[in-house]
Amino acid sequence: MNFNWHPDERPPIIDPHSKAKLDVLRNYLRAYFDRLNVNPSREEFKIDLVDGFAGGGTFRNDEKIVSGTPLIMLEEANAATDRLNENRTKPLRFDYKCYFIEKEATHADHLRKVLSERSYALDDGKIAVRNCLFEDEVEDILTAIKHRQPRAGRAIFLLDQTGFSQVKLTIVAEILRELPAAEVILTFAAEALTNYLANTPQMIAMVAPLELTKSQIQDLIQLKNGNAGRALVQRTLREQIRLVTGATYDTPFFIRPKESRRALWFLHLSKHPTARDVMIQVHWAIQNTFEHYGSGDFGMLGWDTLRDPGTVPLFNFNEMDQEIMRTQLLDTLPRELFSLASEEPVTIDAMRHRFANRTAARYSDLDSIVLQLFREGEIEILGANDRVRSASLQNLRAIDRIVMPKQTRIFFDDLRRDSK
Repeated sequence: MNFNWHPDERPPIIDPHSKAKLDVLRNYLRAYFDRLNVNPSREEFKIDLVDGFAGGGTFRNDEKIVSGTPLIMLEEANAATDRLNENRTKPLRFDYKCYFIEKEATHADHLRKVLSERSYALDDGKIAVRNCLFEDEVEDILTAIKHRQPRAGRAIFLLDQTGFSQVKLTIVAEILRELPAAEVILTFAAEALTNYLANTPQMIAMVAPLELTKSQIQDLIQLKNGNAGRALVQRTLREQIRLVTGATYDTPFFIRPKESRRALWFLHLSKHPTARDVMIQVHWAIQNTFEHYGSGDFGMLGWDTLRDPGTVPLFNFNEMDQEIMRTQLLDTLPRELFSLASEEPVTIDAMRHRFANRTAARYSDLDSIVLQLFREGEIEILGANDRVRSASLQNLRAIDRIVMPKQTRIFFDDLRRDSK
């Protein structure tokens, strides 16, 4: 949806999708700041926050004024400064800088007015409001971040575009290449994407795993407001986006508020697994906001889901979905672990990283299932001293190692031979 701001007028009325996005962003920043600053002896945390389509800074929700993305970034950074220093003997210096990019002059003027009214100084080096296209400014921003953070280059880029074609994926690739610790939140209007797919000649090749006829594929695409069309978007475009951008980790799920039939593809892209785990935790924490069209286990984005477009499963990140996912993972994880650890032990950390993109599970979900398999004797867990850990083990350490017992290896070896 297009919003209009003018410094002499009231802000626009917020829509359900924007409310949901703001809720996700606020929760993510809060959880992310906490996760990266758990070490009480840390003295400094640097981060740059970039909003590439900043808008005017506020919305109306009934008669209440609510913060837009620029204000949320500032509010959460300042709140984290106070929260993270509450119980520290050594103070943490929370050093942030925000870049707010907005191409429309009246929108940028409204944002400056909003910031001034809330006593944010635009000349203190912490906040930069720029009236230009994001693509014209990104090179200067990357240079500034690398100068300010020559080692880490930690940054969050929010690219909340209208439609699906305002952000070139090559720009996202450049961000992740130049700043390995950066992450990008990228949005696409789902219906715009399904329209695009419907008119893409290469579609037949893209959906080859479905083994459907051209007419069947066109029928699938025509379900533009249904689960099948969005599921098709996930399966055909997700890998292409990861390939072009170089993102190692992603969350490829949709936002669809209860009040709306439209959906928004909310992609989180990064090269580090902690960011991915924090984002997937937010998906679970804000139940019934995110949707996924498929299962939550290792078949999360399998093509079989689309063979019957009328029965594409809907996954809402709620308690029932969690129970179903857990049951599925208990059934499939042993075989996956055998493939991973049949030759030599594998650390818990390596297991988490390997499976992160293949399931809707959090690290805590994977750990819980690994612990259950350990207690049931299907796997062994070795500690730092190479001894099997206690059967009463409650919490896994990242350096703990998974070992397949001899009888388990024999069982899966027999299965493998029988399948040949």
